[in-house]
Amino acid sequence: MPLHLNSSPEDQSNSPAVIIPQDSSYLPGLLRLDSPEATRAVGAVVGAALLKEPLAPFLVTLEGPLGAGKTTLCQGLAEAMGAEPGEAVSPTFTLCNEYQTKIPLRHIDLYRLGPNAAAEFVGAGLDECLDGLCLVEWPERMDDSFWPADRLELVFQYDGQGRLLRARGPSPLARKIWKLCLSL
Repeated sequence: MPLHLNSSPEDQSNSPAVIIPQDSSYLPGLLRLDSPEATRAVGAVVGAALLKEPLAPFLVTLEGPLGAGKTTLCQGLAEAMGAEPGEAVSPTFTLCNEYQTKIPLRHIDLYRLGPNAAAEFVGAGLDECLDGLCLVEWPERMDDSFWPADRLELVFQYDGQGRLLRARGPSPLARKIWKLCLSL
């Protein structure tokens, strides 16, 4: 169903409504994150949900501009899974961090990979990290077909002083986790 910017009946009868088509690749719903604490809280919901699942390999990807909250969400997720506060940091220079949580958790940051990102990824042995629970910042550096289908894709964008968070993911687990996030 399209979103109408002029939503009152009077406005719609007197002037044409502006229609914004929904992108069907996104799961329903949108979260407004007005603070780092709100972003951490979403990460905590994702982490708590993942602890309750019998996980095969599962991937959570985080897309968005610099400073949008990707690492902050990863911190909330890792802490909810048992990492020490402050342990989860961006692996921008190390490429991959592993946290000793209740379920082993790997955190990859692809920001520094170049135009041959897939070859660099495999050459660094990072493909072996995908055999468990894995967080990947900057997944858009790679072709979408590179990633396993069983994943939750979280997409940040700036909105004024805050952030908006949307999700994609075809798997039942991705849909379940996103629904929990929307209940915050």
